[in-house]
Amino acid sequence: MRSRIRTVATMAGLSLLATSAGIVGASSASAATPVGGCWVYTVDAGAPLETTAMTGSLTQTLASWGTDADYNLTTSGATAPGGTRNVSLTFNTGPTNGGPAASGTAYYYFSVNGSNLAPFETAFNAPAFGPIPGGTVNGSFPITASGSNEVRLRKVIYDIPSFGVRVQCNGQTSGVNPGVNPVSTPVDTNIATSFNVVGPTATITSVSNQVVTTAARRGDAISFDLTLFGAAGTGTVELCNVSGTACDAGAGSVSIASNGTGSGSLTVPAAATTGSRSLKVTSGSDVSLTPITILGNPTVATNVAGGGAGTVVTVTGTNWDPSQAVTIGGYKAGPPFPPGATADPTVSTTANAAGNISATFTVNDSTTAYIGGSRVHGATQIFASTAFSFSGDACTAKVGLSATGSCALLETVDLTVVAGDLKMSKEAGNVAMSGISLDGTDQTSTGNLQDVTVKDYRGGTLGWSLVGRFSGLTGPAKASGGNFTIAPSNLTWTPSCDAQANNDDTVVAGSAGSFADASTDLPLCSVATSGLGADETSGGDTLADADLSLSVDSGQAAGNYTGLLTLTLS
Repeated sequence: MRSRIRTVATMAGLSLLATSAGIVGASSASAATPVGGCWVYTVDAGAPLETTAMTGSLTQTLASWGTDADYNLTTSGATAPGGTRNVSLTFNTGPTNGGPAASGTAYYYFSVNGSNLAPFETAFNAPAFGPIPGGTVNGSFPITASGSNEVRLRKVIYDIPSFGVRVQCNGQTSGVNPGVNPVSTPVDTNIATSFNVVGPTATITSVSNQVVTTAARRGDAISFDLTLFGAAGTGTVELCNVSGTACDAGAGSVSIASNGTGSGSLTVPAAATTGSRSLKVTSGSDVSLTPITILGNPTVATNVAGGGAGTVVTVTGTNWDPSQAVTIGGYKAGPPFPPGATADPTVSTTANAAGNISATFTVNDSTTAYIGGSRVHGATQIFASTAFSFSGDACTAKVGLSATGSCALLETVDLTVVAGDLKMSKEAGNVAMSGISLDGTDQTSTGNLQDVTVKDYRGGTLGWSLVGRFSGLTGPAKASGGNFTIAPSNLTWTPSCDAQANNDDTVVAGSAGSFADASTDLPLCSVATSGLGADETSGGDTLADADLSLSVDSGQAAGNYTGLLTLTLS
């Protein structure tokens, strides 16, 4: 069983003062204690603020947000789309600085309805060897959506260039080095607040040539209904960025009745900006912003640039009409464009909700010069292609006695990678808990799991989960029949999970806790499908362990006790 050194992080020479657009005098707040904690680490010079690539960790366990830390997040200001909403974060104390006074820049990261805001930042100064004074962080953002809006504190990053160190505090409850910690796997905090936007609203009811109301292409007509506008009349409609600025004017109409309802339409301009946009309707002082994606030119890409007869090509693409069919086929050399189709059978695929496609196409026709996708959009055909070099089985480099000339053949290299298994193994032997000598008081016995190695060699995009279940302990026989026992709920474990050198997946350790009964499973370690590494496949070894703590009552019968802790991998 591997040894452990449990240390409390001392942030020597570091400071964690909380500030932003401006810090005002300290004030108490009756709110929530942030979950998770802080991590002290080093990065390469000039590394992006949110990088997860550390060059070193100066702590081995989570540092606290502060003694009895109390954070209160509130908003105020406009309640209509296009207006400005103010953010105020008040806290009573910051983390404790374990070294001399230091200074740097604090960055506060917030999100609105899951969309990240640019960080609020300010210079800070931290006193030596003491808790950071509380304060208030102020900032603002533009309102872009009607209905309920949630503002959440994601994290705080303190950049201390004089020491070449950063400190990150967020909602991550695991602190393992190397492994899952606030820097490697940041988690948003529990500090959040909501406000309701009840201002004027435009609801897109249809988009010509589309089967969705969330995307449009240049030339499409967007129809919409209006509610909660202030007065009868007309207005203007534009396509703008998500904040309601940088607008593209188009041919549109707006009509509003005396009860504040209405309707309108807009034809997407030929030169409209593509990407995430807002349909902005303005009537007097009333403004509504409705999200919509303006599709750009479709694209096609292939996994190979050429090959001979029988080559199976994986075709992907973007910016196709969402949820509509796209025809994939081979095409001859142009002009014209689109060029003529080859004799190979086409295949049909359907774009997903984001307009992305994925399909396979088999090339046999020797005249293939392009692999392309096409579909009819209204009265026009949209088309995209990428070059493909067909190789036959013979070619002539030089004709007769010619001194010049060359030719080339392509050899397609095929490889089949067979998936391995998901399996695990453990160190031999039983879990030996520390002995107890009865002395009339409740006592605690401690131990550790025999280390378990999870081996994921599947090379797929699947996660896995390892859980534990405890039977409780059975001891010596009772004179009246049966045996003395210790209930499952007396055992508490604290999991730890270490991804080994051949594993770049994000392994998440389960929370510390006790087993409620003999049928309760507690998470030990897991990898989610969203936690795959840079290679985007699951794979590698993970070392799983847990500290065990068993509560033994003062009146427990003396003797030897045995039970089973069952680990299940799925």
